Amino acid sequence: MTKPTEAKWQSRVADWRASGETAEAFAVGKGYEASTLRFWSSQLRRKGSGVVAAVGPMVTMARVVRARSAADGAGVTVTVGRASVVVTRGFDAELLREVIAALGGAS
Repeated sequence: MTKPTEAKWQSRVADWRASGETAEAFAVGKGYEASTLRFWSSQLRRKGSGVVAAVGPMVTMARVVRARSAADGAGVTVTVGRASVVVTRGFDAELLREVIAALGGAS
């Protein structure tokens, strides 16, 4: 069973990773230090809690919005954290996978 303190830090670390921010930026005004956030991230990774993905931040949700472009016709906007990628007809699927992995999405 997870201890209350560990559960609290699992949530904080997951939120931090999903934000795409540095530990310093994320911790501002939250009542804890960036070093404590990084410590818990490391502890949880070693424990195998699944909170921290091996390649980067864990994405809990991606928003997909249909977009229209005058030049390309129909397109799709994929949002991962704060980043958005517009995908249009004829896109390079391998390049999209690499971009999403770099943004911390599924590998």
